[in-house]
Amino acid sequence: MKDSRFRGWKDVFAFTFRQMTKKKSFGVVTGVVAVLLVAAIMLVMVLTGKPDEDVTVEPSKINTAYVVDEYGVDYAAYLKALQKEAFYQVDFKAAANCAQAIADAQMMGENPSYVVVEVRFEDGTFYMEGTLPENSSANEDDAEELLSAMSECFEYARMEVAGLSTEQSMVLMVPITTDDGKIGEDHSFGMVLVKMLAPMVFGLILYMMLIFYGQDVSREVSVEKTSKLTETLLTSIKPYAMITGKVLAVASAAILQFFFWIACAVAGLVAGNAVAKSMYPGYTNKIFDMLAFLRETFSETAFSPVAVILAILILVLGFLFYCVLAGMAGSMVSKPEDTAQVQAIFQFPIIISFFACYFGVLLEKDGLIMATRFIPFTIPFGVPVDLLTGAVGITQGVISLVILAAFTILCILLSGRMYEGLILYNGQKLTPKKVWNIICAKRG
Repeated sequence: MKDSRFRGWKDVFAFTFRQMTKKKSFGVVTGVVAVLLVAAIMLVMVLTGKPDEDVTVEPSKINTAYVVDEYGVDYAAYLKALQKEAFYQVDFKAAANCAQAIADAQMMGENPSYVVVEVRFEDGTFYMEGTLPENSSANEDDAEELLSAMSECFEYARMEVAGLSTEQSMVLMVPITTDDGKIGEDHSFGMVLVKMLAPMVFGLILYMMLIFYGQDVSREVSVEKTSKLTETLLTSIKPYAMITGKVLAVASAAILQFFFWIACAVAGLVAGNAVAKSMYPGYTNKIFDMLAFLRETFSETAFSPVAVILAILILVLGFLFYCVLAGMAGSMVSKPEDTAQVQAIFQFPIIISFFACYFGVLLEKDGLIMATRFIPFTIPFGVPVDLLTGAVGITQGVISLVILAAFTILCILLSGRMYEGLILYNGQKLTPKKVWNIICAKRG
């Protein structure tokens, strides 16, 4: 047989691609999203680029604090060490008891702003108690704020009482953060951030693309079938050419639209950076700084040209693979009202694959992570991120790409066979047994 099963797919591709891109809705959505991306990114960068204004700390209204204790804690020094600027002007005076403190305050004049603080040790516990005498002009809120700051100082002072210097006390009070991990594993902030966020963000983007454009693929494949035009079309075009042309057309339009939006986002980032620099001298782009930091954190293969190209290829081929699955679901539609039901065949593996890749990395399940790099359903969700971050080498990326390409071709062949075999089942209820018989049926 001289004629190939895929003969004529280019004509189907060209026709479907023109029909997709010349739709008014396609142009409007592409343009509106592009403008919003550029404007939103520029606006965010300009608004967040404004330098923080110096925050003026309002000093406490309390001028004097009479301290009744036997430890001789230098609260003024501790408050300066802890940068409690609101209490720098407070004059701390030692008093033998509360009565003496009130008597000394009365000598200061009418309605002085002061508070009496007593520190005592009872039953193995330190107590700090503040008192506002009637002739004090200070209010309870001011007194509570001062006592809170003094209690923090006393936590450090307790170590000084034990014979440690102020510097030693500060060191001992620094909180200790613990973590565990494998020997040689990178626990830097950049790596932890990417391990948690990159799979989720990348997976969600791919998930939304597949859900949005997968419906278009199913609709394009099933439209002639449900409108009784399939028999006429198949007299000149093979089912394999029909499936291949339609799926490639919708996938190409979607990929071009997506990368156009990416280009607009980059343009907005560059333009926003230029505008922010012109408005705020000394402005530094936090996004660029973060990318530079992450690039230094990862391995040598991370963000290399080969890794980037291979990641893009796997992303594009993975998107095409799921579009073929959407076409396969569309070939099973026998009535227009069945379209929503067969979408589950396409959406279910997307959801499972997304969660498998994300939770495998999040929970550090090495076996699951390794498996996702060889399963065609999960390869598009995990391997591109692993390549960009250097978690896998170029060789593993090539192996995953070959596996994905092989299964994509297999699904195209299977979709064409199902499309041709299900022509006579228009309006009939399909069962798994009927579908299996169609797939296994011999073709003359």
